[in-house]
Amino acid sequence: MAQQDFSNKKALLIEDMAEARIMQRKMLTDFGFTSIDIAMKAETAIELLRSKSFDVILSDYNLGKGKDGQQLLEEVRHSALIPNTATYLMVTAETSIEMVMGAIEYQPDGYVTKPFSQAMLQRRLNKLLETKERLYKVNLALDNKEYETAISEAKIVMDKYPSLEGKCERIMGDCFLELKEYKKALTLFNKTIKSRKMPWALFGKAKSYYLMDELDKAEKLLNQLMLDNRFFVSAYDWLAKVLLKQDKVAEAQSTLIAAITKSPKNILRQMELGRISLLLGDSITAEMAYRKAVFLAKHSCYNTSEVYLKHLESLARIADSGPLIPRQKDNFDSTLKKIHDGFFDEPDSRAKAYEYEMDICIADNEISTAKQIFEVWLSDAGSAAATAPSKQQTDRYSSAFGS
Repeated sequence: MAQQDFSNKKALLIEDMAEARIMQRKMLTDFGFTSIDIAMKAETAIELLRSKSFDVILSDYNLGKGKDGQQLLEEVRHSALIPNTATYLMVTAETSIEMVMGAIEYQPDGYVTKPFSQAMLQRRLNKLLETKERLYKVNLALDNKEYETAISEAKIVMDKYPSLEGKCERIMGDCFLELKEYKKALTLFNKTIKSRKMPWALFGKAKSYYLMDELDKAEKLLNQLMLDNRFFVSAYDWLAKVLLKQDKVAEAQSTLIAAITKSPKNILRQMELGRISLLLGDSITAEMAYRKAVFLAKHSCYNTSEVYLKHLESLARIADSGPLIPRQKDNFDSTLKKIHDGFFDEPDSRAKAYEYEMDICIADNEISTAKQIFEVWLSDAGSAAATAPSKQQTDRYSSAFGS
């Protein structure tokens, strides 16, 4: 493998610890990098990524207060802050399954574990950048969502560099799915499985069957994938989707619980578990999932009012069976405060917050307090600060108030 010329590459180093930052910057300089930007926290990195382009991003997993490396990568992927042509390398001192699975879910190009030598980092960067260069036209097409072009370019790369055949086939399969050419995707994934049983090909085949509405076949493949690769967490999410389409809601819930056991830091998965649990009337499991989502939301790009309102809703549904216990009431008050602090200027969010707060008061038999909240709600609705209660809501609360 030829040594890369890093002199014309732009690097972003994200590291909160001064000693590690100095050491890694020296390594990059020794490799030949002349343009190196530094970020000591995720928020600074995001600002830099919004305003500049980089060829290499070297990010630590632990970044002190604020977003961690996984949440940074989550936002980078969600907001498309870096192109497919760039290289993202995660650095971590942790080796826990939770960390590894959480980071891998958002697909860095690779990760290295501290402590690492200069020679090891150089080898990893050489290999990653060599691959990126060979796939440059493919990734450029992917960035432009030109999936047919990406397929054509991947075929050229595959012929020229046989060692990249698997990576190219995976890209091509995903492109066929994006183009809704499910039979072509299925043919490609079957070809890969026949020559080498790659987990991603089995996963792609299962997704193809799901999108073709052949749910039994998709379910069988996903169960097989989970059995053979218990840390392929995305398979659990897709199996839950299959089971929901088959009206197997309880099985979908169990599947997501198993996924969360392996990778609990995915906020969207927690939200989906909460949603399914409410469908089942399992407000206890819903509350646990939404409470975790509230915890994750603070530093997430998915920090929306829905996360907090759903947590309040789950607690309100628990209260349908009787007053909340003190710990649950504390959780309700804590999340309600977050809505007041961050989302109370949204009329729909304000109305829903009033609704759930009244439900809790009624469960506690605090009717006079519930009446006061309803009066404030009506006043805010009159000034358009809150969405007005529906007739059904008005009738329900009037009944609860005895009027």
